[in-house]
Amino acid sequence: TCIVINGVPMERLSTGIQGLDKKIGDGYPGKKGILITGAPGSGKTIFAMHAINQACTDGKKSVIMATEETEEDITEQAKIFGFPFDEYIKSGLLEIVKILEMRSRSVTKAAEMIDGLSFKQVDLINMPELIPYDAEVIVMDNIGVFAIGLTPREFRDQFDTLNLLLSQKDVTTLFVMDEAAHQMTHEVADYSTFGNIKLMVKENPYTGKMERFIFIPKMRNTAISLDPVPFEITSKGIDIKGKKDT
Repeated sequence: TCIVINGVPMERLSTGIQGLDKKIGDGYPGKKGILITGAPGSGKTIFAMHAINQACTDGKKSVIMATEETEEDITEQAKIFGFPFDEYIKSGLLEIVKILEMRSRSVTKAAEMIDGLSFKQVDLINMPELIPYDAEVIVMDNIGVFAIGLTPREFRDQFDTLNLLLSQKDVTTLFVMDEAAHQMTHEVADYSTFGNIKLMVKENPYTGKMERFIFIPKMRNTAISLDPVPFEITSKGIDIKGKKDT
């Protein structure tokens, strides 16, 4: 999808979640970085999986930079929601870069090299060097692991550099970050991205029950509502409550 803002066309990437695209101007702003944060169990990874599934369905080369899960874990979880990630991988539409394995093996194989980098050197700044040249859509899940041992200023500097390098690649990137790391770094990542989406689990004041909500405090070049959007996680993934559009 491509929309025109102030006479300038901007590509939009579908979220893959029915009812959400219209709430953020027909999808994520293309070739920009979007931050997705939330507590454990709020649905961050599933949220990002929807975008990858939609991108692959649309024939866009997609990449998952996996810092906390193995490729097998990711493909098995995707199957639960009906996302055929294993088929996308076989066809070349999807590639999973195994950051978790790289960082784990650095403990015993610090001298081993991959693409000119020792495993120990994998950090935010050189992550783009591990991205396939033909990538169009990227999910980095979870960038919070790179915040450990850094001051908020150091993390901000590295994250700003990462954003700059990715912008030069003309890719749309979803940065997934756990709430603990987000708070530990004083939420500085909010200032570096084009848009922010926060997934929350809180009590519904009208029902007294715990529910999940999507809150979108920032999406540049987009008219957005600041009202939290209630959703559920079903066998098909994210389900927006009361959705009326696609």
